[in-house]
Amino acid sequence: MSKTTTRIEGPMVLPRAFSLLRLLADQPHGLNLSDISTHLDVPKSSLSSTLKALTDQGFLGRKGTLYFLGAEAYSLASTILAGRTIRQIARPYLEQTMEQTGETVLLAELDIDQRFSSYIDSVESDKSIRFSVPIAARRPLYCSSAGRVFLAHMSERQRDSYYSNTNLEKLTENTATDRVELEKIVAEIRKTGISITMGAYSADGSGFAVPIYNSDSDVVAAITIGVPLSRAQRDKQKYIDAALKAGADISKILGYSGGGNR
Repeated sequence: MSKTTTRIEGPMVLPRAFSLLRLLADQPHGLNLSDISTHLDVPKSSLSSTLKALTDQGFLGRKGTLYFLGAEAYSLASTILAGRTIRQIARPYLEQTMEQTGETVLLAELDIDQRFSSYIDSVESDKSIRFSVPIAARRPLYCSSAGRVFLAHMSERQRDSYYSNTNLEKLTENTATDRVELEKIVAEIRKTGISITMGAYSADGSGFAVPIYNSDSDVVAAITIGVPLSRAQRDKQKYIDAALKAGADISKILGYSGGGNR
């Protein structure tokens, strides 16, 4: 009976350990054995050895009855992330979002001058009519979906400086150039978590962009779904949902826990 149990339990140890670490990563204040058992739907008796092994190795810490992530878990995560760029981390999610929506998905960073954003990666749609933009292309902050993400997360003083030193040129009939209107737009972005443009930079293009946060709640990039205007108007909610999910998934990988000003 003992040998049979070992054969059954053995293959489950690693998946259970990963599930346990993922669970506690979302519970910074820790969970007790009963709560962990309930969340994972695993008997307490089966969890005890896994908890002990992870605690002995430093991947979990324990205070009283509560278990939480230990120093070794954070050290391992930091070591993995330190060797990867935001482009490498985000790439699978760009590909996944393109497959899901059928539209071009881009990754953007804020330029050092804080007046433009630049596309640093792209997974292009294979549709005959599609959104297409070259890597390293720059876009003004005030009229592009990714640019407005960065503008929305600047301080009020930074935005004042930006407006004062930028020619807010009207590129299409839908380009907002009034500072009061732009402030309303960026306030809405902070509230909803998504920046949507409909013909603001180019008359026949639209963008759905969301911020990517790091563990310090700083915006380090933006992911954009670029869509021809006609399809964007028809399936708007689909692109909103896909963009929000992609941004949240990448931010989670970077250690963002949902805090900070959004």
